[in-house]
Amino acid sequence: MKSETGIKNKGGSVILLGIVSAIITMPIFILLYKYFPSIEIGSIRLDHIVLFLVLFFVFYFLLKKLRIIVYFLLIGGLVLVTITNFSGTYTLQNLYHDYAQLLYDLSDNSLQQKFDKQGTFFRKEKQLRESIDFTNPIVRNYATSAAIKHFEEDAHLSQNRKWVQFFSVFKEIYTNWKYVYDPIDGDYYAKASESIGQLKDDGFFKGDCDDYSIMIAAAIKAIGGEVRLVRTEVEQNGRTVGHMYPEVKIGDDKDLEFVVYLIKNVFFVEEARGKSIFYYEDTKGLIWLNFDYNDRYPGGKYMSKIRESEIVI
Repeated sequence: MKSETGIKNKGGSVILLGIVSAIITMPIFILLYKYFPSIEIGSIRLDHIVLFLVLFFVFYFLLKKLRIIVYFLLIGGLVLVTITNFSGTYTLQNLYHDYAQLLYDLSDNSLQQKFDKQGTFFRKEKQLRESIDFTNPIVRNYATSAAIKHFEEDAHLSQNRKWVQFFSVFKEIYTNWKYVYDPIDGDYYAKASESIGQLKDDGFFKGDCDDYSIMIAAAIKAIGGEVRLVRTEVEQNGRTVGHMYPEVKIGDDKDLEFVVYLIKNVFFVEEARGKSIFYYEDTKGLIWLNFDYNDRYPGGKYMSKIRESEIVI
């Protein structure tokens, strides 16, 4: 018959193994979570639970059966973390932000926009595409400079450096854009290279929503991004007018979690405070972030729920 002391010692050993297993599991879970596919039932995210439990029980079993080996692996892991921290490869700041992002409540900070899709023919598509001259050396040189002008000090916090460069391009173009109407007799599409030429006069771009969308599309394309241009209708001063805006592809729903966290907590903290991040999810499950100029951060509120027509650049 087992003594009461033996039972207590066994219970204490189980609790200790559980605590150590959880401590080991958490950083590994944070590192692997971004590569684990999403599993949802309703609004419940099962991938969080499944991955954590799998890792926890694996480490619990290893600790119980191969304790010495696991301790050596743990010491090796601590040494590796120390090296990556001081070398800047993966710092404790990265670990903190990855953990904070994991706990971040995405539902309270992002909103998938529901649209009325009309699917009409995109007017003047050929002329528009010709205006997005992203292979022009002038456009390419401008885009590469704009891509690294902002947020470089925190770029290492993003798992995808392209996102940071897209945000930098948005901030640079948005900050220096002045709205000017088209000629009264029709649309005027300024090429991106033409808009860049305006900077030498006073440091500002000048043009309407079409010209802004062209400039964003050209700059994002020039640095390896994908852009969707959308025509819509908005109400202004009691009448309906046409509007065009750009959306930028950021990835899938798992990527959205990181992007929303980065916008709200790292790169556009003041601009996006108390506001939601708006996006469009296409039929393939890919996420496109609103890059319109109606707010000071990527993912600002859409001006209209109508999608009259759209093209991918």
